[in-house]
Amino acid sequence: MKTKIVKEKEQKTVLSKKNYIILISSSILIIAGYILMSGEGSTLAAYHPDIFSETRIRIAPLVCLLGYLLNVFGILYRPLK
Repeated sequence: MKTKIVKEKEQKTVLSKKNYIILISSSILIIAGYILMSGEGSTLAAYHPDIFSETRIRIAPLVCLLGYLLNVFGILYRPLK
């Protein structure tokens, strides 16, 4: 018969170390995407054409989307035993 202390040591986390690494890297990708999207905006007094730049319109949303998809993958991923 096992004691209570031994049973507590046998409990494992739901996600493995590899899952947490994937989740952290995907969070960094999401943050990087939002940083790429940020910047000066246009006002009524001044127009800044930089709001329509290639980085803000195409690259940054794709980086965010990749981060979110990687986040889902990191949760669902099960390493081989």
